[in-house]
Amino acid sequence: MPRARGVYMISVAAEILQMHPQTLRKYERAGFIEPPRSGTLRLYSEEDIVRLQLIKHFVEDLGLNLAGVQLALDIANRLLQVRGDLASVNRPSAEIAGALRQIDEVLEQALALRVLKAEVEPEEPLPLPQPQRAEFVVRKGEVVAYAQAPVLRGHNGNRREE
Repeated sequence: MPRARGVYMISVAAEILQMHPQTLRKYERAGFIEPPRSGTLRLYSEEDIVRLQLIKHFVEDLGLNLAGVQLALDIANRLLQVRGDLASVNRPSAEIAGALRQIDEVLEQALALRVLKAEVEPEEPLPLPQPQRAEFVVRKGEVVAYAQAPVLRGHNGNRREE
C-alpha cells in the first residue's frame, strides 16, 4: 500500500492532537510513526494523525508507557489481522461469528477499542476523526483509526471493570 501523503506540519499536527511537538518527536523516535519529510520539515498525514490519537488513547486513558503502547499496538494489529482473515471466509458459520465476537470483546475489554468498521478500500480516504469519535479501520492488519470504548474509572482514578 502506498504511503499516505503528509500534509500537516508538526505544529499543526500537535495542535490537532493537543500534544506538545516534542511528544510527537518522542513517538517518532520510539518507532510508532514515520512521517515523511520535505527537507527538514516533518509532514504528518491523516493516517499519522489517527494513529497518534490511538497512541494518545493508550497513554492517557489506559496509562500505558511506551513499551505498553508497543505491546498494545502489536496485539491489536494481530487480532485485527486474524479478524480480517476470519471475516473473509467464503462460508461464514456460527463458529466464525462467535470468534469474531470474541476478538471484538478482547479489543474492547483489554484495549478499550471498539471495532466500528472492519474493512476499507485502499483508495477510500480516511476520514479525519472528530474529537469525540473516530472510526476503527483496518488496512492490512494495521490499526489506523479507532473508536474509544468507555473506560470506567474507580474512585481512585484506576481503571475498573463493570
